[in-house]
Amino acid sequence: MKKKGSTDLINKNIVSEEFLEFKRKKKWGDKLTGYKCFMLYPRSLFITLGNREYWTWNCFEETGDENIEVAKLSHVCWLDVRGKLTMSDLSPEVEYEIVYVMKLTKGASGWELPIRLKLSLPDGRVQERQVCLLEKPRKQWMELNVGNFQSKDGESGEVCFDLFEHGGHWKTGLIIKGLCFKTGRTIASVHDRVGLWR
Repeated sequence: MKKKGSTDLINKNIVSEEFLEFKRKKKWGDKLTGYKCFMLYPRSLFITLGNREYWTWNCFEETGDENIEVAKLSHVCWLDVRGKLTMSDLSPEVEYEIVYVMKLTKGASGWELPIRLKLSLPDGRVQERQVCLLEKPRKQWMELNVGNFQSKDGESGEVCFDLFEHGGHWKTGLIIKGLCFKTGRTIASVHDRVGLWR
């Protein structure tokens, strides 16, 4: 599971990478715009039944020879992975896209029902969507869009996000790398980097 992508392929427009909170998060900026982007790794998220009986935690070598932890679902009947980020951490007046970065193992099962994705903004607006994982490719990283929003200068409060499926049947084989806040020029760049996470 621990595989390395070539750091030579990292887009040159991405600079100033910094791990935060003992590698629970990562922040970076765009060389030209300076817009801030974030990756929130699983240890910074709230995972219902996130103990080792239902999930395993594995080291993964990020770009730059840094190890982070990913969460692999062993079996669970109540899936809920959520988190939040303070609005003031983001660059103001910028269009952000929020995506979960994850993949399914070859033997993943129990994904007949769609999972739900929810984004809640400080002003009370909510975005919700459903995604069926049953036909998604196995053994490769993918991005699931939670929603898009524009940050506002001086806005307080938190951006909250949630991935869940409460159907009550057992699910296995989901690996979560984290939740990414990306924007502007960096949207394509982050996607390129997901391509390195094989």
